[in-house]
Amino acid sequence: MAHCIVTSCACGAINHVSILADHFKQVSVTKTSRRNRFRLKILRALRPWHRRLGLASALFILLLVLTGVAINHSDDFGLDQAPVTQSWLLDYYGIAPPSHVAQFGVAPTALYITDNLLWQNQHMILESNATLISASYVGNMLVAIDAQQLYLFNDLGQLQETQNASTGLPSGLLALAIVDGRVWLNTENGVFQADEQLIDWQAIAPLTAPVWLSESKFVDKEVVNLARSANLHWQRVMLDLHSGRLFGSLTVWLWDLFALALLMVSLSGFWIWLKQKPPR
Repeated sequence: MAHCIVTSCACGAINHVSILADHFKQVSVTKTSRRNRFRLKILRALRPWHRRLGLASALFILLLVLTGVAINHSDDFGLDQAPVTQSWLLDYYGIAPPSHVAQFGVAPTALYITDNLLWQNQHMILESNATLISASYVGNMLVAIDAQQLYLFNDLGQLQETQNASTGLPSGLLALAIVDGRVWLNTENGVFQADEQLIDWQAIAPLTAPVWLSESKFVDKEVVNLARSANLHWQRVMLDLHSGRLFGSLTVWLWDLFALALLMVSLSGFWIWLKQKPPR
């Protein structure tokens, strides 16, 4: 009788333990199923954003790659010497047309002055510190002046000499004239004539005033565009575009958002790969 009771109790305990084990197993399966469903929901919500951010980031990376290569090889591409000629881009950078434009002579040997720049055959040959006044050919040389200096070039437009008060040049220059192969200067202190070697200057009171070089009434508009282009090269544009400063401070923040999008793409891609990686 006692043996039967013990056997019955043992069977009941085993059944109870089995029931508890099944219960915990079912609870564990339920929790695992919930976690899987939660992961699937995250994956489904994350994939579209991952693709969208990836597309935007790809365009951003393409822009950075192209501008970065252009900057690294700017010498090879000649970007540091290539002027920007697009008027709308020059306007955007706030580069205004020169305030003083003058033409001396006629094409193709005309000389042009745009503020402090001197042009020969539409090639800039001088950038002075002050506004240029006049320029002319004398023999096989080229002479240009501003208020305090005289610039002497060869016929190829190469600067050979610069004269100022320290070399005996009169100060306060106002105008230039070429008479019989001699250079004449009209200054605040009177009229001066140079010797044949253009070394010594002698004050003179001519009976007949020389004809001072006057500006042409017609100025090549192309020179005006070249003068604006001289202040901006494509290397600067590539640098500003690469850094995001081309369109102002707001673009810098936009570039920061693109960088954050790249970070999100990297993290989300790693998370998707990790959750879909087949178990070993």
